[in-house]
Amino acid sequence: MPATPAPTSYRLLGPPDLLHDLVEDFEAVGWRTSTHRWKAVVTAPPEDAGHAAPAWPTEITLVERSLQPHEQACAEFFS
Repeated sequence: MPATPAPTSYRLLGPPDLLHDLVEDFEAVGWRTSTHRWKAVVTAPPEDAGHAAPAWPTEITLVERSLQPHEQACAEFFS
């Protein structure tokens, strides 16, 4: 049985209202999302392993891409 692929988490910075709209879009397609003020983490589900990286709006900055579970990515980024 093949191992479950590591999830891809994206750490983002941007205006809270834009992050709110962005995470709603990702939640609608089954990605996990969390926001805290000007920061957000969006994590692809395992079945989306190997996906093409999303194109972020100009006002959103990709801080880091990691292969961490959502909870761990959030804990590190929001602390």
